[in-house]
Amino acid sequence: MTIPLSDISGTVPNMPSTEIEEKRTPGTIRQIPIFGVPFQCVSQHEALMAIERFIEERVPRQVVLANAYTVALAQRDAALLELLQKATLVLADGMSLVWGGRWIGARLPQRVAGPDLMEALCRLASRNGYRVFLAGTSEGTMQKLREKLLRLCPELQIAGAYSPPMCECLDEDENMKILSMLKDARADILFVGMSCPKQEKWIANNLHRLPVTVSVGVGAAFDFLSGTVPRAPLWLRHCGLEWFYRLCREPRRLWKRYLLGNFIFLSLLGSAWVRYHLRKSVLFTSNSR
Repeated sequence: MTIPLSDISGTVPNMPSTEIEEKRTPGTIRQIPIFGVPFQCVSQHEALMAIERFIEERVPRQVVLANAYTVALAQRDAALLELLQKATLVLADGMSLVWGGRWIGARLPQRVAGPDLMEALCRLASRNGYRVFLAGTSEGTMQKLREKLLRLCPELQIAGAYSPPMCECLDEDENMKILSMLKDARADILFVGMSCPKQEKWIANNLHRLPVTVSVGVGAAFDFLSGTVPRAPLWLRHCGLEWFYRLCREPRRLWKRYLLGNFIFLSLLGSAWVRYHLRKSVLFTSNSR
Protein backbone atom coordinates (compact mmCIF):
# COMPACT_ATOMS: atom_id res chain seq x y z
CA MET A 1 0.00 0.00 0.00
CA THR A 2 1.28 3.49 -0.80
CA ILE A 3 0.33 6.71 0.87
CA PRO A 4 0.29 10.05 -0.98
CA LEU A 5 3.10 12.27 0.25
CA SER A 6 0.75 15.23 0.16
CA ASP A 7 -0.99 13.71 3.17
CA ILE A 8 2.12 13.62 5.37
CA SER A 9 4.73 16.07 4.15
CA GLY A 10 3.26 19.32 5.41
CA THR A 11 3.33 20.82 1.93
CA VAL A 12 0.57 22.88 0.37
CA PRO A 13 -2.66 20.93 -0.23
CA ASN A 14 -2.82 21.71 -3.95
CA MET A 15 0.52 20.13 -4.80
CA PRO A 16 0.34 17.14 -7.20
CA SER A 17 -0.04 13.83 -5.39
CA THR A 18 3.23 11.87 -5.36
CA GLU A 19 3.48 8.29 -4.23
CA ILE A 20 6.10 7.14 -1.74
CA GLU A 21 6.85 4.12 -3.90
CA GLU A 22 7.25 6.34 -6.95
CA LYS A 23 9.76 4.83 -9.39
CA ARG A 24 12.87 6.72 -10.31
CA THR A 25 12.95 7.82 -13.92
CA PRO A 26 16.19 7.76 -15.94
CA GLY A 27 18.36 10.83 -15.35
CA THR A 28 16.35 12.08 -12.39
CA ILE A 29 16.58 11.72 -8.62
CA ARG A 30 13.44 10.91 -6.66
CA GLN A 31 12.40 13.50 -4.07
CA ILE A 32 10.55 13.07 -0.82
CA PRO A 33 9.13 16.24 0.75
CA ILE A 34 9.27 16.24 4.55
CA PHE A 35 7.35 19.20 6.00
CA GLY A 36 7.79 21.06 2.73
CA VAL A 37 11.53 20.40 2.36
CA PRO A 38 12.28 18.24 -0.72
CA PHE A 39 14.95 15.70 0.22
CA GLN A 40 16.65 13.71 -2.53
CA CYS A 41 16.58 9.94 -2.00
CA VAL A 42 20.28 9.29 -2.48
CA SER A 43 23.15 7.67 -0.63
CA GLN A 44 26.44 9.53 -0.23
CA HIS A 45 27.87 7.63 -3.19
CA GLU A 46 24.89 8.59 -5.36
CA ALA A 47 25.22 12.22 -4.23
CA LEU A 48 28.89 12.18 -5.28
CA MET A 49 27.99 10.82 -8.71
CA ALA A 50 25.32 13.51 -9.12
CA ILE A 51 27.75 16.28 -8.12
CA GLU A 52 30.35 14.91 -10.53
CA ARG A 53 27.75 15.16 -13.28
CA PHE A 54 26.88 18.73 -12.25
CA ILE A 55 30.53 19.77 -12.53
CA GLU A 56 30.74 18.38 -16.04
CA GLU A 57 27.56 20.24 -17.02
CA ARG A 58 29.09 23.57 -15.90
CA VAL A 59 25.82 25.05 -14.59
CA PRO A 60 25.83 26.69 -11.11
CA ARG A 61 24.13 24.43 -8.55
CA GLN A 62 23.44 24.60 -4.84
CA VAL A 63 23.79 21.56 -2.59
CA VAL A 64 22.22 21.78 0.88
CA LEU A 65 22.90 19.52 3.85
CA ALA A 66 19.76 19.85 5.97
CA ASN A 67 19.01 18.44 9.39
CA ALA A 68 16.05 18.58 11.78
CA TYR A 69 17.03 22.10 12.84
CA THR A 70 16.99 23.25 9.19
CA VAL A 71 13.52 21.77 8.72
CA ALA A 72 12.29 23.43 11.94
CA LEU A 73 13.66 26.83 10.86
CA ALA A 74 12.05 26.50 7.44
CA GLN A 75 8.60 26.25 9.02
CA ARG A 76 8.78 29.91 10.07
CA ASP A 77 11.32 31.27 7.57
CA ALA A 78 9.69 31.54 4.16
CA ALA A 79 12.91 32.61 2.44
CA LEU A 80 14.76 29.56 3.76
CA LEU A 81 11.95 27.21 2.71
CA GLU A 82 11.90 28.73 -0.76
CA LEU A 83 15.64 28.29 -1.30
CA LEU A 84 15.46 24.70 -0.04
CA GLN A 85 12.75 24.00 -2.60
CA LYS A 86 14.89 25.55 -5.35
CA ALA A 87 18.21 23.88 -4.44
CA THR A 88 19.48 21.21 -6.80
CA LEU A 89 20.24 18.72 -4.03
CA VAL A 90 18.91 18.68 -0.46
CA LEU A 91 20.56 15.88 1.51
CA ALA A 92 19.50 14.50 4.89
CA ASP A 93 22.27 15.36 7.36
CA GLY A 94 20.71 13.81 10.45
CA MET A 95 19.56 10.41 11.65
CA SER A 96 16.42 12.04 13.06
CA LEU A 97 15.35 12.75 9.48
CA VAL A 98 16.13 9.22 8.32
CA TRP A 99 14.36 7.53 11.24
CA GLY A 100 11.57 10.08 11.53
CA GLY A 101 10.87 9.87 7.81
CA ARG A 102 10.36 6.12 8.10
CA TRP A 103 7.75 6.64 10.82
CA ILE A 104 5.63 8.60 8.36
CA GLY A 105 6.34 6.53 5.27
CA ALA A 106 9.05 8.76 3.80
CA ARG A 107 12.06 6.48 3.42
CA LEU A 108 15.44 8.13 2.95
CA PRO A 109 18.30 5.70 2.23
CA GLN A 110 20.86 7.08 4.69
CA ARG A 111 22.30 10.11 6.42
CA VAL A 112 24.72 12.16 4.33
CA ALA A 113 26.84 14.00 6.91
CA GLY A 114 28.52 17.28 6.00
CA PRO A 115 32.07 16.34 7.10
CA ASP A 116 31.85 12.96 5.37
CA LEU A 117 30.55 14.45 2.12
CA MET A 118 33.17 17.20 2.13
CA GLU A 119 36.00 14.74 2.64
CA ALA A 120 34.62 12.47 -0.09
CA LEU A 121 34.25 15.43 -2.46
CA CYS A 122 37.84 16.47 -1.80
CA ARG A 123 38.99 12.95 -2.68
CA LEU A 124 36.89 13.09 -5.85
CA ALA A 125 38.34 16.52 -6.70
CA SER A 126 41.86 15.19 -6.13
CA ARG A 127 41.28 12.28 -8.54
CA ASN A 128 39.54 14.33 -11.23
CA GLY A 129 41.61 17.49 -11.03
CA TYR A 130 38.77 19.69 -9.77
CA ARG A 131 39.71 22.92 -8.02
CA VAL A 132 38.13 23.75 -4.65
CA PHE A 133 37.65 27.00 -2.76
CA LEU A 134 37.07 27.26 1.00
CA ALA A 135 35.03 30.13 2.50
CA GLY A 136 34.21 30.54 6.18
CA THR A 137 35.52 29.94 9.71
CA SER A 138 38.45 31.74 11.37
CA GLU A 139 41.88 32.22 9.81
CA GLY A 140 43.47 29.86 12.33
CA THR A 141 40.99 27.07 11.62
CA MET A 142 41.27 27.70 7.88
CA GLN A 143 45.03 27.17 7.97
CA LYS A 144 44.62 23.92 9.90
CA LEU A 145 41.91 22.81 7.48
CA ARG A 146 44.12 23.40 4.43
CA GLU A 147 46.95 21.43 6.00
CA LYS A 148 44.66 18.55 6.96
CA LEU A 149 43.02 18.34 3.53
CA LEU A 150 46.39 18.29 1.79
CA ARG A 151 47.55 15.48 4.07
CA LEU A 152 44.40 13.52 3.20
CA CYS A 153 44.56 14.36 -0.51
CA PRO A 154 48.07 15.44 -1.55
CA GLU A 155 46.95 16.09 -5.14
CA LEU A 156 44.02 18.30 -4.10
CA GLN A 157 44.03 21.70 -5.78
CA ILE A 158 42.92 24.26 -3.17
CA ALA A 159 42.44 27.21 -5.48
CA GLY A 160 41.80 29.66 -2.66
CA ALA A 161 40.51 30.21 0.84
CA TYR A 162 38.94 33.13 2.66
CA SER A 163 37.70 33.79 6.18
CA PRO A 164 34.99 36.49 5.98
CA PRO A 165 34.04 38.66 8.96
CA MET A 166 31.94 36.99 11.65
CA CYS A 167 28.62 38.78 11.21
CA GLU A 168 24.96 38.02 10.66
CA CYS A 169 24.99 39.05 7.01
CA LEU A 170 27.87 39.92 4.67
CA ASP A 171 27.60 43.33 3.04
CA GLU A 172 27.91 43.92 -0.69
CA ASP A 173 31.58 44.90 -0.45
CA GLU A 174 32.36 41.52 1.12
CA ASN A 175 30.23 39.77 -1.47
CA MET A 176 32.11 41.42 -4.32
CA LYS A 177 35.44 40.60 -2.69
CA ILE A 178 34.54 36.91 -2.46
CA LEU A 179 33.17 36.86 -6.02
CA SER A 180 36.39 38.41 -7.30
CA MET A 181 38.49 35.84 -5.45
CA LEU A 182 36.37 33.02 -6.85
CA LYS A 183 36.71 34.34 -10.39
CA ASP A 184 40.49 34.48 -10.07
CA ALA A 185 40.58 31.03 -8.46
CA ARG A 186 38.64 29.32 -11.29
CA ALA A 187 37.26 26.86 -8.76
CA ASP A 188 34.87 24.03 -9.57
CA ILE A 189 33.59 23.41 -6.03
CA LEU A 190 32.91 26.01 -3.34
CA PHE A 191 32.68 24.86 0.27
CA VAL A 192 31.00 27.40 2.56
CA GLY A 193 31.49 26.79 6.27
CA MET A 194 29.24 29.28 8.04
CA SER A 195 26.25 28.76 10.30
CA CYS A 196 22.79 27.65 9.17
CA PRO A 197 20.87 29.34 7.57
CA LYS A 198 23.49 32.04 6.86
CA GLN A 199 25.50 29.85 4.48
CA GLU A 200 22.43 28.56 2.62
CA LYS A 201 21.04 32.07 2.13
CA TRP A 202 24.39 33.49 1.04
CA ILE A 203 24.82 30.80 -1.62
CA ALA A 204 21.21 31.14 -2.84
CA ASN A 205 21.37 34.94 -3.00
CA ASN A 206 24.62 34.88 -5.00
CA LEU A 207 24.18 31.71 -7.02
CA HIS A 208 23.33 33.56 -10.23
CA ARG A 209 26.70 35.34 -10.15
CA LEU A 210 28.94 32.71 -8.58
CA PRO A 211 31.71 31.65 -11.04
CA VAL A 212 31.62 28.15 -9.50
CA THR A 213 29.75 25.06 -10.69
CA VAL A 214 28.82 23.49 -7.33
CA SER A 215 28.40 25.35 -4.03
CA VAL A 216 27.95 23.33 -0.84
CA GLY A 217 27.14 24.66 2.63
CA VAL A 218 28.98 22.34 5.02
CA GLY A 219 28.51 24.10 8.37
CA ALA A 220 30.79 22.78 11.10
CA ALA A 221 32.65 20.45 8.73
CA PHE A 222 35.55 22.94 8.66
CA ASP A 223 35.90 22.66 12.44
CA PHE A 224 35.68 18.86 12.44
CA LEU A 225 38.01 18.18 9.50
CA SER A 226 40.60 20.67 10.74
CA GLY A 227 40.63 19.00 14.14
CA THR A 228 39.69 22.26 15.90
CA VAL A 229 36.54 20.64 17.30
CA PRO A 230 36.49 16.88 18.04
CA ARG A 231 33.77 14.92 16.32
CA ALA A 232 31.57 12.41 18.14
CA PRO A 233 32.81 8.80 18.21
CA LEU A 234 31.60 6.66 15.33
CA TRP A 235 29.31 4.56 17.51
CA LEU A 236 27.49 7.68 18.72
CA ARG A 237 27.02 8.83 15.13
CA HIS A 238 25.56 5.46 14.20
CA CYS A 239 23.19 5.71 17.17
CA GLY A 240 22.00 9.11 15.99
CA LEU A 241 23.46 10.86 19.04
CA GLU A 242 26.10 13.09 17.46
CA TRP A 243 23.89 16.08 18.29
CA PHE A 244 23.88 15.10 21.98
CA TYR A 245 27.68 14.85 22.00
CA ARG A 246 27.96 18.33 20.49
CA LEU A 247 25.38 19.72 22.92
CA CYS A 248 27.32 18.36 25.91
CA ARG A 249 30.54 19.96 24.63
CA GLU A 250 29.02 23.36 23.75
CA PRO A 251 25.77 23.74 25.72
CA ARG A 252 25.69 27.55 25.78
CA ARG A 253 26.08 27.88 22.03
CA LEU A 254 24.01 24.92 20.89
CA TRP A 255 21.17 24.49 23.41
CA LYS A 256 18.70 26.56 21.43
CA ARG A 257 19.54 24.84 18.16
CA TYR A 258 19.20 21.30 19.46
CA LEU A 259 16.63 21.50 22.23
CA LEU A 260 14.20 23.93 20.64
CA GLY A 261 14.90 22.77 17.08
CA ASN A 262 14.43 19.11 17.97
CA PHE A 263 11.27 19.91 19.95
CA ILE A 264 9.71 21.64 16.93
CA PHE A 265 10.74 18.82 14.63
CA LEU A 266 9.38 16.14 16.97
CA SER A 267 6.10 18.06 17.29
CA LEU A 268 5.76 18.14 13.51
CA LEU A 269 6.70 14.48 13.32
CA GLY A 270 4.11 13.49 15.94
CA SER A 271 1.30 15.26 14.10
CA ALA A 272 2.39 13.75 10.78
CA TRP A 273 2.60 10.28 12.32
CA VAL A 274 -1.03 10.54 13.52
CA ARG A 275 -2.21 11.76 10.08
CA TYR A 276 -0.22 9.06 8.31
CA HIS A 277 -1.65 6.21 10.37
CA LEU A 278 -5.19 7.60 10.26
CA ARG A 279 -4.93 7.82 6.50
CA LYS A 280 -3.47 4.31 6.36
CA SER A 281 -6.33 2.99 8.52
CA VAL A 282 -8.97 4.64 6.32
CA LEU A 283 -7.42 3.20 3.16
CA PHE A 284 -7.18 -0.26 4.73
CA THR A 285 -10.85 -0.11 5.82
CA SER A 286 -12.05 1.01 2.40
CA ASN A 287 -9.98 -1.64 0.62
CA SER A 288 -11.39 -4.35 2.91
CA ARG A 289 -14.97 -3.63 1.92
